[in-house]
Amino acid sequence: MKVKVLKGEELTSIGIGGKREVFFPKGVEELLKLNLKEFNFIGGGSNSVLRETGLPLISLREFNYIKYQGELLTLGGGVLLPTILKEQIKKEFSLFEFLAGVPRATVGGLIAQNAGAFGFEVKDFLKRVVFINGKGQLKEIKEFSSFKYRKSPFPEEGIVVEATFRIKREPKIKEKIRKFLRKRVEKQPPFYLRTAGSTFKNPKGESAGRLLDICGFKGFKLKSLKFSEKHANFLINTGKASFSEFTDIVEIAREKVKRELGVELSLEVKIL
Repeated sequence: MKVKVLKGEELTSIGIGGKREVFFPKGVEELLKLNLKEFNFIGGGSNSVLRETGLPLISLREFNYIKYQGELLTLGGGVLLPTILKEQIKKEFSLFEFLAGVPRATVGGLIAQNAGAFGFEVKDFLKRVVFINGKGQLKEIKEFSSFKYRKSPFPEEGIVVEATFRIKREPKIKEKIRKFLRKRVEKQPPFYLRTAGSTFKNPKGESAGRLLDICGFKGFKLKSLKFSEKHANFLINTGKASFSEFTDIVEIAREKVKRELGVELSLEVKIL
């Protein structure tokens, strides 16, 4: 099993956090040799922020297999979103085009977050999820009513190691991916910037970005972190931001939105 010491800037798209020892099991057998209670898990780090110190990490990057069975697609928990989109273009099928432009996301992370955009959510396409629970047992679920807006039973119930999705043939998938990518670029900061995606969840019937904009947070900067001028719900790391800078700017925003608009914002970004 490979083990590396990596910095937060290497592990997350926003580039925040201290060094961590990261374990890379090659399969379920190696994964089960570890005491999972002594670790945190990290996917591609697209919607995560690391503390300066903390538990060692497990990455399922080696769980990167792809299997086809008719209109079903089975993916290892470590398969990256760009890899899936390339497969969609190559094989001409529809699945995650609505997430085009989200950097570094993995299958396990997308499921845990129940990622979504433009009216679609990951759970809409799920057929089966295989996971390892806290007791080190391999389990699966085939019913997804417990999945909600940006919420799933994971990682509380366990770690996703594999998932099967329903797919359908789509000859014009390349054009659809480009369309969603254009929509994302029009509304959000470019994906090459160091950001963790949406900072806060949208309150019911409302937009977190709009609320932050009303309260003057577009372009608001605190040391190395600032809210994007394009979309106020995106924090951008402009230098070498620390975890304490992240918590400071988040609390300033939450307190002002609560005080002025009476709305309590909840983090969408996951803190490890």
